[in-house]
Amino acid sequence: MRTLLFALVMLAGTAGVARAAHPPQSAQSPADDPQVRALLDGMAEASTWGHPDQFGQYQGMVAYGQGHYAAAMRLFRIGAMYADKVSQLSIGLMYLNGQGVARDPVKAWAWTALAAERGYPRFVATRDGIWKTLSDAQRSQALATRDELAATYADVHAKPRMIGELRYYRTQLTGSRTGDDPGVHTVAVGPSQTEGANCMRAARVGLRGVGCGTADMASPEQWDPKLYFKVRDAQYEGTVTVGAAQRDASAKP
Repeated sequence: MRTLLFALVMLAGTAGVARAAHPPQSAQSPADDPQVRALLDGMAEASTWGHPDQFGQYQGMVAYGQGHYAAAMRLFRIGAMYADKVSQLSIGLMYLNGQGVARDPVKAWAWTALAAERGYPRFVATRDGIWKTLSDAQRSQALATRDELAATYADVHAKPRMIGELRYYRTQLTGSRTGDDPGVHTVAVGPSQTEGANCMRAARVGLRGVGCGTADMASPEQWDPKLYFKVRDAQYEGTVTVGAAQRDASAKP
């Protein structure tokens, strides 16, 4: 029985490569777990307007859960381009397990090394677990592959890309139409065609949709780069408290 990548990353965590490569046996497949299905449903319908990192991660998980591994890889690469560490880890795990791609522990380590860049403990454990399985020759290849990928996907490059998206779409939120759209158009793509249903299903599993017509849409933590990354990082390294949403004094009425 192979554990769903979604269950591994989002629910069970990444407690080390042994878990990723050799998932524990259980009477129930993670694909049948109600919590897994509810979260996948929420991801399928959550609005990710202006947030290509979330778009890549959420829709990649949905595609993965449906067994569409090639599509999942393409979507995770979108998330990875915009500094989403879960997407980067997911790509590494797909290379580790040979899902939609040939099994390649060298590329698996390189991607998980990028995912562990911010020091998330479980991501670091996964990276280090893979490293232990590599030969000396593979380790040299893995380091070179990581450096090659880092030129595009490391935070020093990917974060500014994401910050550009946040700043651009925030101007659309406040009514400005100045500037050029720099990236990906991201909206809810789930089976429900009503905004209310999209947001309700996403909210049930703790996904805070942008573009749901709620206070979350204008919340500083959705658009202020420092707050945004702080909140995202807290999901994997601890907790964070953000004050109540306040109107931006520079925003147009």
